[in-house]
Amino acid sequence: MTNIVITGGLGYIGSQILQGSRSSNGVKIKVFDSLRWDQGPLVYPVLKNRPGYSFYRESVLDWSDGLKRAIDSADVIIPLAALVGAPLCDQYPEEAVAINQKWYEKLLDLLHKQLIIYPNTNSGYGTTGDDVCTEETPCNPISLYGQTKQEAEKTLLSSYDNAIVFRLATVFGWSYRPRLDLLVNNLTLTAMEDGVIELFDGHYRRNYVHVQDVADAFFFAFRHRKKMKGQIYNLGNDEINMTKKELVSRICEMTGATYKETDSKTDPDKRDYLVSSKKLNSLGFRAERELEEGIREIMTFKSFLPEKYIYSLKNY
Repeated sequence: MTNIVITGGLGYIGSQILQGSRSSNGVKIKVFDSLRWDQGPLVYPVLKNRPGYSFYRESVLDWSDGLKRAIDSADVIIPLAALVGAPLCDQYPEEAVAINQKWYEKLLDLLHKQLIIYPNTNSGYGTTGDDVCTEETPCNPISLYGQTKQEAEKTLLSSYDNAIVFRLATVFGWSYRPRLDLLVNNLTLTAMEDGVIELFDGHYRRNYVHVQDVADAFFFAFRHRKKMKGQIYNLGNDEINMTKKELVSRICEMTGATYKETDSKTDPDKRDYLVSSKKLNSLGFRAERELEEGIREIMTFKSFLPEKYIYSLKNY
């Protein structure tokens, strides 16, 4: 029997991991989540009638006795609980440092053999010019979000030898706890609602990955933990590295919207890079879902979603 603890397990990525684990045998999963975003009715199906699954509604910052016991007895810990995204971290900076960074210092006191699969963000690469980022590229996080996540990565890898780190590309697509503030999802929503996208910083480059590919990568890491532990892996779909203008063009083609370019705005998030996932791909993992799949998911979801709920499905 494999005991797994997932913190923040009913969030955007966690709910997809749980859904993907439904066919796993010999697994017990303890899920800790505060349901900060009132997503309970949306994520309930991933826990309903699931033998071996336990849910605890609490903040991991409280360090309950139940959380401590669960961590102590776990074989695998997937720590997803975090304030995710630059806007949310800027809004709650003290909490961001506490949960994204300092929490891991206390976690170390409870570790003895557990496998940690940790999700970092590749926004820590910042702006890199023409060079393609690999795991060896120095990190230069330009937001509080990126800084706290990078510090947690350092804490784990410098003090513990049984951790696997993923540096995630910009994630897109639908999950049981939807997020409509992520770049691809948000631009798709804007295209459908307004019929036009105002494009600024169109030359900025990003890489992307579907949320289900992220969930699949966590399963892959567990299966290949012996060769992957102690290492960092970029996690993206290298086939859809592109500029923001190229992204907007694809969204407009699918939605029938148009875009207009402007120089009067700029994004405080100055990320501009190309990132290679070659190291992870060399082990046999591939992010398979195309950009168009995620765009279609958001288009379909929008058509079913009451207008009053749209702006509650964000992380700020």
